Amino acid sequence: MQVFWGVRNIPRFDKKQDGGDDGWFINDESNAAGVADGVGSWRKRGIKAGGFARSMMSKTNNRIEQGMNPYDALQSAFADWEDKTSYGSTTFCVAQLLKDVLYVAQLGDTCILVQRNGRVVYQSNEQEHLFNVPYQLGSGNESLEDSWRYQISLLPGDTIIIASDGLFNNLYRSRILSIINSYPIESETPNSLSQNIADQLASEAYDQSMSNKHWSPFAQRSYEMGIAEAFDVAQLGGKPDDITVVVGRVLSEDVWRD
Repeated sequence: MQVFWGVRNIPRFDKKQDGGDDGWFINDESNAAGVADGVGSWRKRGIKAGGFARSMMSKTNNRIEQGMNPYDALQSAFADWEDKTSYGSTTFCVAQLLKDVLYVAQLGDTCILVQRNGRVVYQSNEQEHLFNVPYQLGSGNESLEDSWRYQISLLPGDTIIIASDGLFNNLYRSRILSIINSYPIESETPNSLSQNIADQLASEAYDQSMSNKHWSPFAQRSYEMGIAEAFDVAQLGGKPDDITVVVGRVLSEDVWRD
């Protein structure tokens, strides 16, 4: 099987000038992709974690091309990071399809979702210490050994979504699924199909993040954890954030080679 990827990144409104704090890569030849979400709170200390996040994804992609699995690639990329003092921290989710199994390494609240036959068959949870306090790799934080490593069996026609929390905090799973289901499974240009899905998901998430009337998934989760009251006016509105969405459409070799 082959994965055809597309990606869309939209920095938070006040980070557009410097590109925000997310990093990512997509690699059709390696059937691999990843998203890293640099933790924005470091900016209060004058540190932009986006450089670290983007470097980690670039180096991880290079290691996967050399034959490493996602976890070992991340480990090697982190060991290669020269500045061990003040570079911030990042969450991440990196995945690679080998035969019919997707191998995933995840740390924090950058998550993955798999759609099949119109339904969500897998969605990872946020890995957090507390609400909105994710596990993260970097200055004085968790180690790679804390990351979740897991496998997902895939079938032709599946859709993979790897995204920073800017997507999942602003679009409900039902809407994400509705958008995916509005597109055909096959296309003469499968990369363009994945790109179109990524564009729509990221654009709608951004629009909702800027809304002041939206009861967001982020607000709903804070309510469910007892932090906010139901439909508290103070909680209305989206959660402005960097948004990165990677979409992968899985096709069998006999389909895409024809």
